[in-house]
Amino acid sequence: MTVSKVNVRELIGWDLDDYPYRDEAAGVDSVKLAERAKQARAKLAERDQYSETTALLERETKDIQDLLKVAAQREDLQGEYENLDWTLAVIDIRRLLAFQRRLVFGCASQAPILPERHDWPQLISLAIGSQRSTEHVMIHERTEEDQLNIRLHSSNPDLRLRLHPKTKAGELLPLSLYGGSPFFEVAEFRGRWFLRDGYHRAYHLLKAGVDRMPVVVIYARSIEELGATAPWFFNEEQLFSARPPQVTDFLDDNMTLRYERTALRKVIRIHIEESLEPFDATEGR
Repeated sequence: MTVSKVNVRELIGWDLDDYPYRDEAAGVDSVKLAERAKQARAKLAERDQYSETTALLERETKDIQDLLKVAAQREDLQGEYENLDWTLAVIDIRRLLAFQRRLVFGCASQAPILPERHDWPQLISLAIGSQRSTEHVMIHERTEEDQLNIRLHSSNPDLRLRLHPKTKAGELLPLSLYGGSPFFEVAEFRGRWFLRDGYHRAYHLLKAGVDRMPVVVIYARSIEELGATAPWFFNEEQLFSARPPQVTDFLDDNMTLRYERTALRKVIRIHIEESLEPFDATEGR
């Protein structure tokens, strides 16, 4: 059986995390990695200290305000950012900081066909386009105790099972599959501007020379709203350091390590157990 592989591009100018797939099996020599990381940190030290500047482009945002107002009426867009302070605006991708350490590309994947600079309708479509895939393989089995176990396998690492508590009684189970946000998201937090979602699109756009992009802008009130809380992201100290990681660093071979590793799949496990219990009239209120 052929094992699927992916290409990884990882930022190495900052302290490395404990990533189990960056190993000899992926062709990464620890001694050479230490030397590469040292060189990247030296290059980083030569960089001017980060100057807090807005990524928001007010003139371009004003110029396409009519297009943005129409796009902002989408029901899925409003539902995604319920309880968040957000808007649609044009930003400069080059001014964004990155809290994601790695980009992962399929070995056989080709660069996408991208809109031209200032083709605003097509750029808006790229920013808030179609929903992400929920394609999966379902495997189910019954245990000796007649309990049902279900596994969902997907190539989408962001696939999740969502609960919809507002589902009316008598309808199907209030559960649905969610493929992750399809939107190009930027967040402002504590005076700094971060790429929140859309890293692969940003990488390809910058490589194609497109640096101005209409996006969802979120004015985050906490690190949780920013979204930089997973252990595999850069931590808050690194993000607010004098020389934080930037999205443009992914294009700099001196600041990145490239290697190939085995592809991973998302697995969602569901265990269903049935029983009889005393009735509680207050339950569910």
